[in-house]
Amino acid sequence: MKKRWMLLLILILVLAACGKEEKETLLETDGTSTVYESEESLTHSMEGVTLKLDYTVNKVSAEPGELILEIKGTIENEYSQIVYYTPDFTIQTSEQDEIEQLSSSVENEQIMVNPQMETTFNVTYLIPQHIYDENKSLNMRVPAAFKEPESESSGDALGDFANWEIPIK
Repeated sequence: MKKRWMLLLILILVLAACGKEEKETLLETDGTSTVYESEESLTHSMEGVTLKLDYTVNKVSAEPGELILEIKGTIENEYSQIVYYTPDFTIQTSEQDEIEQLSSSVENEQIMVNPQMETTFNVTYLIPQHIYDENKSLNMRVPAAFKEPESESSGDALGDFANWEIPIK
């Protein structure tokens, strides 16, 4: 009997480590509730540049409707020169339905990061209720950083893009 309880406890701990799902409790201050929150940062290492992303899925009201995917990013430049990063993530369902970007904290859509410095940014996306109901995860394509502003040339890229499957439930 003791073995069963130990196995059950271990199973609970393993499942808890997979992600942090919170009960949908409505916050009285702004009318939102957190549905899912990533526990560990997603990390994309490039040549001298590291991108770390944390995200939450929030319900904006108690009524059924849209949800918000909020991505908080930090880009750290360990490279010897200024680097440029555009936090323009492509987020899709497995059926290739794109998720619409609502806002970004980056005014010019490109971040300039000085050597040995780091910068933070926020990007939000709208997840329609039917997309949320039909999917347990979304696909996120993360772009590379570049040596030159406004560049899309692979010769200027400091690494390659990354593709992640991110849980939303």
